[in-house]
Amino acid sequence: MSKAFDILVIEDESDLRDAVVGFLAQMGNETAGVDSVEAAERWLERNDASVLVLDLSLPGESGLEWLQRRVDLKEKGIMMVTAAGSDAERIAGRAAGADGYFVKPVNLVELGMSVKNLLERLRVADRWMLDSLTWELTAPNGKVAKLTASELTLMECLAEKPGGIVERATIIERLGEDPDAYDIRRMEVMIRRLRTKISETLSMDPPISTVRATGYAFTAKLDWSGETVS
Repeated sequence: MSKAFDILVIEDESDLRDAVVGFLAQMGNETAGVDSVEAAERWLERNDASVLVLDLSLPGESGLEWLQRRVDLKEKGIMMVTAAGSDAERIAGRAAGADGYFVKPVNLVELGMSVKNLLERLRVADRWMLDSLTWELTAPNGKVAKLTASELTLMECLAEKPGGIVERATIIERLGEDPDAYDIRRMEVMIRRLRTKISETLSMDPPISTVRATGYAFTAKLDWSGETVS
């Protein structure tokens, strides 16, 4: 089973690597270090990291070449650390996906604060957001879907119990209906339409799970603002 780290430091200078890993770990981050791109690729086969602190001048494949080849790494936070500081090199690093660029010798406090801010932004971006005032559901990719009144009520029920199962009867009552007389097929249609809206409008898989004969659960991180229901 893979382990999720906050930060992977990729630096071939062992003293600097140890100093960076140690400092970031002291700040409360799960941090690991390797000495090359090749070692990083092996490490990422078994683990994951939200932020890469990457030296561009590495033995074997350079950090810049790696980023240009592995476009999927742009989904992570990238802090570049290098002895090269020309404008052309900085621009190349930014174009490859860098969120920050530090020229050696590195100020560990400045690097640590930059990584901290980047981690916080990434953690917010990893969440769905429900706004009861605007009737909007925002996906982690930033796309927004307008909800109907019944969809908003459903999402509020799910938001009250994040990751937990919300029984059908609870949702039906919140919709202002009688659970004994309500045609459950109406809810199934609503759920199906909401999932389709999320897939087509927000371009993401809908994290709404059906628990057979019981109810539903929202199985992703969800922030809820503008609550209108107690």
